[in-house]
Amino acid sequence: MPKVSDEHKEQRIEQILLSASEVFKRKGYEQATLKDIVEEAGMSRGWIYLYFKDKMTIFFALIDYVDSQLKKQMSTLLKENHESVRGVLTSYLQETSQSIDSLVDSVVPAIYEFCTAGWREQRVRDFFVNRHIRVTAIFIDVIRRGVEKGEFKPTQSVDEIVKYMMSCLDGIMLHSLAFGSQQTDAVQQIHQLTIQLMVLLGANSEK
Repeated sequence: MPKVSDEHKEQRIEQILLSASEVFKRKGYEQATLKDIVEEAGMSRGWIYLYFKDKMTIFFALIDYVDSQLKKQMSTLLKENHESVRGVLTSYLQETSQSIDSLVDSVVPAIYEFCTAGWREQRVRDFFVNRHIRVTAIFIDVIRRGVEKGEFKPTQSVDEIVKYMMSCLDGIMLHSLAFGSQQTDAVQQIHQLTIQLMVLLGANSEK
């Protein structure tokens, strides 16, 4: 088999992951099959197996990819779109609020499905524990920058505040998927969460 460059390998992997994402959006995790992903990607099964051994491995890699995009999003907001860290945090929450109605058409439902159905399996639990640590670290870094700049004077540990924020967002999104965003007043809940976070962070009133 001819050697494949690192760049070409990365392109192949991204193609597989984006194709898998479309399958998981349509069918969820349980109903999706490796055959579905092979057909969506337009590759042979052999090419898929060259990079991933099974559907779960693909899904793990897809979640990692989604999280890497979140990290890039936060980095972009910090560098380009706002003068304040407070603005970065509120912008992220506003974007989350604006996308709540389209949540059902994203890969998020499949992630929740996978986590709640598979948590008894140690491999799945370990993955999501590590994921929680990784995603928490993204927001901890953002808030600590705000502390360093004097924008935030947290009333409790930054770790606790971030974990509270993530738990609230997960709850809002899960309820929105289960009962509908209108029924759960999801947009208003995220607005209230934003206000509460600013209080917990001791954010000054300046934007």
